Amino acid sequence: MKKPFLAIAMASIALTAWAGEDSKSYTAGTTTNPYMGAEVILGESDNGATVNIEVLENTPKVTYLTPEIEQPAEGIYVIGGYALVPIAVIDTPEGLIVYDTGDSKHDGENLLKAIRTFSDKPVKVIIYGHSHTGLGAAVLAEGNEDVMVIGHPGVNDVVNANLASGGIPAYFPEIGPYLTGRALQQFNAFTPTEGPDAWVLPLVLPANVESAYIPVNTPVEHLQEMTVLGEKMQFSTKWGTDDKVPVDVWMPERKILITNFLWFTPPQLYSVRGDVFRDPQDWIEGLKFARELNAEVIVTASARPVIGKELIRETLEGYIDGAMFVIDQTLRGINNGEGPDELRHSVAFPEYLKATPHNFATYGEISSYSPAIFTHAVGWYDGDAANLKQISNLDESRRLVPLLGGRDKVLAEARKALEIREYAWAAQLVNHVYHLDPQDMEARQLKADVLRAMSYVASGANDRAHLTTQALALEGKIVLPRLILPQPVAIQATPNKFVDYLRVRLDPAKSGETNVLIQFNFDDGETSALHVRRAVAEFIETPKDYSKKADFTVTISNENWAKLYRNEESVVDLVSRGDIKVEGDASEFVSVYNIFDVYTPENNVAIPVVEK
Repeated sequence: MKKPFLAIAMASIALTAWAGEDSKSYTAGTTTNPYMGAEVILGESDNGATVNIEVLENTPKVTYLTPEIEQPAEGIYVIGGYALVPIAVIDTPEGLIVYDTGDSKHDGENLLKAIRTFSDKPVKVIIYGHSHTGLGAAVLAEGNEDVMVIGHPGVNDVVNANLASGGIPAYFPEIGPYLTGRALQQFNAFTPTEGPDAWVLPLVLPANVESAYIPVNTPVEHLQEMTVLGEKMQFSTKWGTDDKVPVDVWMPERKILITNFLWFTPPQLYSVRGDVFRDPQDWIEGLKFARELNAEVIVTASARPVIGKELIRETLEGYIDGAMFVIDQTLRGINNGEGPDELRHSVAFPEYLKATPHNFATYGEISSYSPAIFTHAVGWYDGDAANLKQISNLDESRRLVPLLGGRDKVLAEARKALEIREYAWAAQLVNHVYHLDPQDMEARQLKADVLRAMSYVASGANDRAHLTTQALALEGKIVLPRLILPQPVAIQATPNKFVDYLRVRLDPAKSGETNVLIQFNFDDGETSALHVRRAVAEFIETPKDYSKKADFTVTISNENWAKLYRNEESVVDLVSRGDIKVEGDASEFVSVYNIFDVYTPENNVAIPVVEK
């Protein structure tokens, strides 16, 4: 690792240079908030990334910045740094057991290469510890159709739902494409691999995530015991982490636990990409269960192994206390009248919890967790009646900028805030000008400078990735998508599901007095319909039983439906070529279908061409 360098006072936070003497760092006031002037010493990672030095000092203690293979016990290997998260491999005389397989086919390919550095045995058993990390399975299985795939009884449904919605868990699967777009920001799909803006943790997904998932064929229940390739195992499935269907493996004869619950960073109770609610109570109960096993070796799905009974108990206790602190102090703050904005600042680890290695906020930052818990528990309303009827961001900016002295004055004040490292305040100021004209190049560059400065002091990889990615997009260096539409294979596999999802693309400004039923007949025999009634579209699962008869019956192949849904082909072209056959007035059908949103590269919502 390169020798860290000291951060200095900045005359400008552009990519070019830091002003001042290399030996100096300073504190603006007495704040401890790195985004509002607190002292932060910066360092440089091996790939040239400019980063908070604490990340470089703390992260290698608990996880992997570069590819490594560790052997915490005889026949047990941990492969870290080759994929989004580490995996475990158990080498038995009969073959290999792998715990997790990566978040994509690409991950699986990297992991198989790593496995082949220490074993040429075939993978005979796959255990899914997490629904996200089964997508490299077929690569590791190398075509073996007899591979045993162990997992939670619900994992197949979760994975299929995730893939159908766009690959990212969503409470409403219809917004899966939006969350996927945000996830690709989080996982550095658009950031450079080298230089100041490069990622620090090797948390990287390609822009097009290809799945190599193999369905679970051996579901296990909580506390079920099984001998797998000669290894006695007990499975735990009762509690959840960021995932609702995890599986932990306890090897009682060897006192080895393979777990999803201990991470290299505090339990991520909210992901800034957006996700379904992650229950802290569930996570804590799973950790307590792990603690009481008195393991001698813990192999964890996202961190380095922990070896030794006393160290394991101490590690788990500190980790449990960190999670309990976040939830309990959030609920205390709510009872004391704090809203999400106050909780963001008031719930911060005391020094002893911050010093626990696994509690260092390397992945997410706990300032984002309490607001998410508040929103889940209470809703968006913070209790202040003045906030019940807020004006829009644009309207607020239209009114505030003149009051603050106009565009030039606001930008000048934002620059001053940037110079004294009050980044959060600078971001709020420049955003008012940006709202008024998103194409104002001076405002765009200043906002990019502020976001980049924030990314360098961030400890959380998630926060850094969002900040860096959006800075690069503001500068025009990348094309950043708002949506990543589902892959054609997902649409073709379940065409009716995407007829249903089409509802949320209806534009009420275009639909007027429309009242028609469109029936879709697919070449795999599936049939469904949409009843478009003015400003809404109701999904009809069985059109033959519905009270209204079809105004248009559309016959289309699954393949062409995927093209239409993804806007790779226009409805008028498909109809004119005969790839869509319409019973009813075809031109009227085309007019009705065109009231649904079209997602294209031109309006920056489809899969982008990224220039790095």
